[in-house]
Amino acid sequence: MPDREPLNIAFVWHMHQPYYRTTPGGPFQMPWARLHALKGYGPMVEILGDYPHLHQTFNLVPSLVEQLESYASGRFADTYWDLTLKPAEHLSPTERAFIVERMCEGSSHPRAAIHPRYLELAHKRDANASLGWDNCSLAFTTQDIRDLQIWFNLAWFPPSALESEPLSELVARGHGFAEADKQLLAEIQVRRLSQVLSLYREAEGRGQVEISTSPYFHPILPLLLNTDSARIATAETVLPSRRFAHPEDAREQIDLGIAKHIATFGRPPRGIWCPEQAIGEEVLPLLIRAGINWTIADELVLARSLSGTSHPRHEGLFGRAALPFDPRVVHSLEATQPPVAAVPTLDPTAASGPRAPAAPTLYDAYRLPREEGELCIVFRDHTLSDLIGFTYQAWDPREAAQDLLQRLKTIAKQEQARLVTIALDGENPWDHYQRNGQDFLRFLYEALSSDPSLRCVTVSEHLQERPPTRVLPWLHTGSWIGADLRTWIGDPAHNLAWDLLHDARDMVARRRERSGLMTPQESGVHAENDNALGTAWHHILVAEGSDWFWWFSRHHHTELDYVWDHTFRQHLLEAYRSLNEKPPNRLFFPILEQEDLLQPVAPRGPVRAVIDGRLSPDEGWELAGLLAEDTSSTMGRGDPRLVEEIRFALDEHALQLLLVPTDMRLLCSLLDKLSARVLARLGKGGVSVDILIPLGHEAAGVLLACDEVVELSVPLPGISLPELTSLSLELHIEGQPDAVQSFHSRGLAGLGPVERRT
Repeated sequence: MPDREPLNIAFVWHMHQPYYRTTPGGPFQMPWARLHALKGYGPMVEILGDYPHLHQTFNLVPSLVEQLESYASGRFADTYWDLTLKPAEHLSPTERAFIVERMCEGSSHPRAAIHPRYLELAHKRDANASLGWDNCSLAFTTQDIRDLQIWFNLAWFPPSALESEPLSELVARGHGFAEADKQLLAEIQVRRLSQVLSLYREAEGRGQVEISTSPYFHPILPLLLNTDSARIATAETVLPSRRFAHPEDAREQIDLGIAKHIATFGRPPRGIWCPEQAIGEEVLPLLIRAGINWTIADELVLARSLSGTSHPRHEGLFGRAALPFDPRVVHSLEATQPPVAAVPTLDPTAASGPRAPAAPTLYDAYRLPREEGELCIVFRDHTLSDLIGFTYQAWDPREAAQDLLQRLKTIAKQEQARLVTIALDGENPWDHYQRNGQDFLRFLYEALSSDPSLRCVTVSEHLQERPPTRVLPWLHTGSWIGADLRTWIGDPAHNLAWDLLHDARDMVARRRERSGLMTPQESGVHAENDNALGTAWHHILVAEGSDWFWWFSRHHHTELDYVWDHTFRQHLLEAYRSLNEKPPNRLFFPILEQEDLLQPVAPRGPVRAVIDGRLSPDEGWELAGLLAEDTSSTMGRGDPRLVEEIRFALDEHALQLLLVPTDMRLLCSLLDKLSARVLARLGKGGVSVDILIPLGHEAAGVLLACDEVVELSVPLPGISLPELTSLSLELHIEGQPDAVQSFHSRGLAGLGPVERRT
């Protein structure tokens, strides 16, 4: 009896970061593409190069490739790097606060924890963070700040670099760094950044690596095609107010991605990783038309494609439990398959008639023959991928490698197993591994290299050597998170973001159509973006990326949520400004505040309002407090709401109010009739102070302007500073008779902080 063929294993590492420029060719607002290039993108290929018989697939997202090219050139502006190079003694108070807030990782993070001086600085940050970043930064000496500038960057180098000269000398010294040390750091960084993409080209050239691609700015393809597709997996999904359905955008994102791949690597990609592995029947024609040979999805998508029924969010294929579970127990993966209807298999090599149907299995590739043509698909083992992504980081590296090896050998005993696909982020897991995962990978690669029953291949190698015979007649619409799309649509902030994107996208598309510039080449999209339409459309394509919607989810939060929120809105604002179009008022205010509609929001910073009825980012209204609307307002059933939201700020002289109307024309019609007014009721030591402000007239001392919005500055004479800090506020807006819209600050300790003005 001949020996069985070895089990093929396809590692697919997904390399992706959001697009960190807010203007084409402008500075990088966040440093993570640069830092991951130092820590992960290059070292992953370097380590693999020591094991030439192991072949793997790397997916490089085109927008990341573009950013890596900019860094490799050495000619780039990066806000974090620029602040690193600036002499510590010349930093402004705002810059010092930025460094302490953004360039010091928490004391619990491994990058800080393993370096004593970095950990000391992180503890100092933690101890003073509650004071606010300006005051927190005052606890840091100039030498502290300089050490922090260097450690934030130094800690991102891989262990192999930190253990070798000249960086090992900096690590050993640990503190008391000089400005000249930054230049050494800069030289080594530029050299390593310039090598990253070359390492991938060389690895592909020697046949050890296959490089696949993605749509350019990493959008969720099913949602670009039609936001209603979210209900295929989750029928109760709350959709945006208007359907977003633009297959032409999805095609353009794919075409731009393929063009970038060819320009960078000299050949078209054979495979495509749809962002977040979000795939579906409606996506397949686009991939086939683009000449793609294969794509990839999660095993939960396969399970739902085969059964057509819902599965629990963390249930594995064929009843095999996915995480959470005790990963130290090596479970048998030879689970009994539930009854599944046999799928007819089309065999292109058969001389006459189809072969007998092949039973469904996770461990093989599938064919997707469709009217437009055909491509193949592989499905990742959810459990094995998540073990590397989330679990093994807490293990001893050698034990983790042995555990994964035993699991693979168990799968190899299954009669139908031909291919195990392990697919995950290739950058994020290593932060929490010992020595950046370097030891785990080497133990694993050594074991795989010496085991004849296991063979590491690229996806295309497997498809060429063992063409799939199983056919999947229908592909479920879902992602690698729960086989649904809920991470990117359905929450209030999600849906507001989709609506804002829809409005901006339609505005730019209309201008493109009127100009007759309808293709990427004609409109200058993403080439040099040297014309207004090209620039505006570039911002739309960036805003279609998945990452913004990830952070608009109720389930994903970081200290930098406000940065993602601001950057998304900035892209949409720039699309309007590029074409001299008036942006909607809503783009000036945080999207994530939609989560707090039923509760008032306290002010987060100073407001420098110019009472002119127009919004400007320089005024800082997005930092103002937000009043909650009273659900007991006496608006009639048919009466339109006059005001969408009310913001407030307080200084020692006046209360500043911003009323964002739902319809300025309606509000103006009421102003003409002098029937609209604002009744502000300020709570002062248990006594109410009513301020009647007829919107058609200016009261004594009140500044009022109505244009795009309504802005007011209401003087507060005779109220002491201690009383100001405890003020509460109610606003009643009277429209038609018996129709009053009410807002309040109930639940807040006060309207402060009170800003002092000079």
